[in-house]
Amino acid sequence: MEEFSLIPRDIKPHEVRVAVKKVSLNYRDVLIYRGEYPAPADRPIVPCSDGAGIVLEVGSAVSDVFALGDPVVGAFFSRWQDGPPSREKVELSVGCNVDGWLAQEVIVPADSLVRIPLGVSFSSAACAPCAGVTAWIAIVELARLVRGQTVLIQGTGGVSMWAAQLAKAMGLKVVLITSNERKAELLTNTSLGTINYRNNPTWSHEVQRLTNGHGADLVLELGGNSTIRESLRSVAFGGHVAVIGGLGGWSYDNVEYLELITKLVTVHGIYVGSARSLIDLLDFSAKNFLVPYVSANFTYRDAQSAFRELEAGSHVGKIIISVNPD
Repeated sequence: MEEFSLIPRDIKPHEVRVAVKKVSLNYRDVLIYRGEYPAPADRPIVPCSDGAGIVLEVGSAVSDVFALGDPVVGAFFSRWQDGPPSREKVELSVGCNVDGWLAQEVIVPADSLVRIPLGVSFSSAACAPCAGVTAWIAIVELARLVRGQTVLIQGTGGVSMWAAQLAKAMGLKVVLITSNERKAELLTNTSLGTINYRNNPTWSHEVQRLTNGHGADLVLELGGNSTIRESLRSVAFGGHVAVIGGLGGWSYDNVEYLELITKLVTVHGIYVGSARSLIDLLDFSAKNFLVPYVSANFTYRDAQSAFRELEAGSHVGKIIISVNPD
């Protein structure tokens, strides 16, 4: 991978120039540069959807919105500010068909930026736009879980670690499905238990046992075809399944429709969310002192190593690239 920096140019009235401080990686970034992402770019693209930094310059039309020195983070979708999704709102995603944040400076539309609240670091903010917002929407906006309910989390990646921290702050119970118990030890809120799915391939039985037969009120479904059957067997009556990823295959041959029907299950497809959701997540994080788990921090010049670490799958939570030093 080459170092990326945008060619300097004058900003337009509705744009903002940002000195990038921190960038966080998502597995999506790997799929994009491999050419395996479902929405391939039509040109070489500056990678990484998630980044945060300091405002260097503001366009004439947004000088009353942002000021020099403001700490800001970019939203995942450059056109989805608020409200329900639409084709138009999600057709341009940062780091895919819009240049991303792995650069020393970026120029972005002002309405795709969110001011970072006091008490939230650049690293924490940079971890939020993709993984954090995905977990927030699943738990808060769609399933609308309340204290005492149960969420089933698969794995220890970025979405999963965010979900665990949100669950702890909200007083939710957690069941974790993982193949790596060493990683699971870092997840401090497995309040009901941890299940090794390699040792227990029909892990839904254990989920039902841990929840006294109730099941999980929300299942964060990241495994795709390899996990969907057990997820549906694990979910509670009237519960929710948030379909987020397809690490075990995107073709869902293992869907048991009788489980969906007889349990009155709601299945949500989640494709990140709006800038408004990012604002709400950051405000919640500030009030509840949430700090995303970061397992590795690389320099800008060593970005290749950060991507290799992500591909290796040995990390927990998020991987950060520090661009401009503090």
